[in-house]
Amino acid sequence: MNIQKRNEYEKKMTLNGIDTLSGYVSQKISENDMKNGVKCNVNQCNYQIAKERTYLLINPNKQGKSEKLITRYSEFVEKMEFILNSVGVDLNDYDVIRADFCFNSTDPSSYNSYQKLHRLLISCLAKAYKYKNCYVSCDLWDFERLSVAIKKDDSEIENYNKSRQSDSKDESANRLELRSKRMSGTTIEDQFMDKWFDRLDKAKKCFDEVQKESNKHLEKLYKQDLAKPPKERNYLSLNAFLLQYKEAIYTRKQMIDLISRFDEVKTPTKKADKFKENHRIEYFSQKDLDYIIAILKKKTEEYFNS
Repeated sequence: MNIQKRNEYEKKMTLNGIDTLSGYVSQKISENDMKNGVKCNVNQCNYQIAKERTYLLINPNKQGKSEKLITRYSEFVEKMEFILNSVGVDLNDYDVIRADFCFNSTDPSSYNSYQKLHRLLISCLAKAYKYKNCYVSCDLWDFERLSVAIKKDDSEIENYNKSRQSDSKDESANRLELRSKRMSGTTIEDQFMDKWFDRLDKAKKCFDEVQKESNKHLEKLYKQDLAKPPKERNYLSLNAFLLQYKEAIYTRKQMIDLISRFDEVKTPTKKADKFKENHRIEYFSQKDLDYIIAILKKKTEEYFNS
């Protein structure tokens, strides 16, 4: 990874904070109980008769029809107290079951610029914790990449093109979002300062495993295609295949290992270097991954100490 680009990551991801959260209160609350000033902040309010509790989905960042992320934790707490106090609920009595913490950049070019890096990070988390629900999405018409995400019962992480998702109405253009679920009985600080830090630390140890896992699937894809009749093949050449899946090739070492598995490649090292010379492909190191994770942890600490 270009060192200057890596160092700019900290400057790019400048808007960080809690996006939405959901949980329960023991009181019976309806939308009619809410003052006009907070109705925009409560996305859902459902009283569950059988359990005698009210489910509240809250976005404290909304201001009327607009939305501006609160980037200081003390201000977030103050806003949450205002919202809940308006319906007679103490903040300490709001049992949070899910909270979403996001890192954002306002730079329109940052999503494309850092999407492969974020894919690497998300892949390492998927490998470390054996996520099964892993996907990449693109636009129906222009095939532009929209998001990459992994999800399981207790957590999710997603990087998405916030500018496209909000039709350029949100201040954020690029969002990396960590989501904690099933967190009843724990605090938001515990989730994002402890549990997510542990997840990120474990993820960075999976850098080599992710490359091996990617190559296993890429090898299978290409060899299955080679076995088809010429008219049914998806890839006209090995280079065409590598260009299509270059987002899943993270290092020069991985590239050499991958193409060495194909009989048509006689000198894998030369082939890999020639491909890099003729085509734009970005490679990363363990140091790059460690650095980015350190920045995410630093920004999280800055938020909760603000």
